[in-house]
Amino acid sequence: MSKRSVLFVLPLVLLGLLTVLVSDFAVKRSQIASDKTAAERLTLYRQTILGVYEKYRYLPYMIARDPRASAVLDKPSEGETANRFLEEMARNSRADLLFMMDRHGDTVAASNWQTDLSLIGRNYGFRPYFQSALKGEEGQYFAVGMTTGRPGLFLARPTPVEGEPKGVAVVKVDTRILERAWREGGETVFATDRNGIVFLSAVSDWKYKTTQELAPAILDELSATRQYADEAIQSLSSAPQTDTKTIQIDGQLYRHNSAHVGLLGWKLHFLVPQENVRGSLVLIWSTSFGLALLYVVGVLVFRGRALRRASAQLRLESAELKELNSRLTEEVEERRRIERELIRTQEGLARSSRLAAVGQMSSAVAHELNQPLAALRMFIAGTRKFLENGNLAAVTQNLNDIDGLQDRMANLTQELKRFARPTESKIERVDLRECIRDSIKIARPRFDETDVGLKVELPDVPLVLDTARYRIEQVLLNLLKNAADAAALAHEETGAGEVVLQATRLDTNVLVSVADNGQGVSADIREKIFDPYFTTKMSSGGLGLGLSISMRIAEDLGGTLTVNKSRLGGAAFILTLPGLLDAGETAIKSKIEKDRQEEPAE
Repeated sequence: MSKRSVLFVLPLVLLGLLTVLVSDFAVKRSQIASDKTAAERLTLYRQTILGVYEKYRYLPYMIARDPRASAVLDKPSEGETANRFLEEMARNSRADLLFMMDRHGDTVAASNWQTDLSLIGRNYGFRPYFQSALKGEEGQYFAVGMTTGRPGLFLARPTPVEGEPKGVAVVKVDTRILERAWREGGETVFATDRNGIVFLSAVSDWKYKTTQELAPAILDELSATRQYADEAIQSLSSAPQTDTKTIQIDGQLYRHNSAHVGLLGWKLHFLVPQENVRGSLVLIWSTSFGLALLYVVGVLVFRGRALRRASAQLRLESAELKELNSRLTEEVEERRRIERELIRTQEGLARSSRLAAVGQMSSAVAHELNQPLAALRMFIAGTRKFLENGNLAAVTQNLNDIDGLQDRMANLTQELKRFARPTESKIERVDLRECIRDSIKIARPRFDETDVGLKVELPDVPLVLDTARYRIEQVLLNLLKNAADAAALAHEETGAGEVVLQATRLDTNVLVSVADNGQGVSADIREKIFDPYFTTKMSSGGLGLGLSISMRIAEDLGGTLTVNKSRLGGAAFILTLPGLLDAGETAIKSKIEKDRQEEPAE
């Protein structure tokens, strides 16, 4: 990085560090303020809970001493008197329920004696508040009512107050008034029992969920006492709590503060959404971004002025550049004239080279006709078989194929003759896929004879180009035959020879790859494999002209023929041909062909 870039970035880095420090300081101050508010609210809510407890704490004691309620324990006939007394006491004290139980835990009188959910006759001897009161202690217990289904705080006293208990007087306090007060205050508060189970909450969905994992013994106790009826105790936090100051519930992170109530091991919890605690960060980072943007704009304005000064200096030098450009233009024109002369010289040399190769064509004719002749022999043999079997449809098809082969042999002879005069080759618009299929049809007997597999991968869309159809098929036929021979020679014993032909379009060119799993082409002969009369198949009578002719045809058609290592392990010959020309290039090509046709025959 250059010094100028460092100087430009350094203020932004310092501003970012300062923003981080200020943000950290602001968050800590906000956390302190949030914790202070939480402590004040927890103190208030704690006093509210204890106030409700103290308000009703005396009531079971008074009922236990009043004979209007306790007489029913000795005289069941006093049941109605006890019921009316308890009903009136509940109405005056606004308690949820008042009821009297005998020493066996059966309810003998209740304030709701006239309702469908009357407690009379029901046994609650398994409740801890009853068991504590029967021992002469003050019973205190929070639970969900087994009959009413409403949660509440149960306070119990033995009766008589002194001596052997004959029964238990119970008051049930409705604690839902606390939840309504929390909810109306818009604050997130909940209370947990000594086991960490939420039993009061401003958010109703959080009730009867636990803030900690419960031991099996606790779960057994909850099941035995039916403290929370049939509620399924689940985990409240959606993620493991690693910090006492934060808790995640339903995917939202909260700032967490808690305080002990001082009653039955209860604990109050006060939550503040974390985004409220970190709300000042938006303002801090927005200000920092604004300052950074202002700095960048200032730098750009300064750079703009510097560029204008540089532009003025460039205008002073423009006159010299114009003069230099004029001299360069003259030199370019001279070079173009020399290049045109060079092109004409090269074209003359190319014609001379082709004429020198005419002497090789007599051998090439025999070489290139061997493959169609082999296919012709197979078609004739097949036709005889089909005639013997009376399969006239197959005979007709074979005769059509034989007719096509003789046309091809005539065209092949004509194309080989045109080798010395490439301008005489017929250029037409063809789909390269059809050329490939025709070549495969002729080469198929060689693959069947050598037991070599052939895999062809062609695109679904046409590969259209302007070229000499039969010359392209001649090249493809040579490549397929050589690949089949190479694969068969390398896998003569196993019969695992394989050839893969792939055709695709790359930019404006069309590529055809013929790969085999033969022995490949070593680096020392790769450079001379396209030379005339060079062959690696001396034992099979190869003339060494197929690849030489194929390469010359590819170059005459504006393409290339190269050899690489195949992914199958053998050799891969890649034929590259130009795609369709645009309008301007087509006009230039037509003019060149016209000029060549007007040259005198040699």
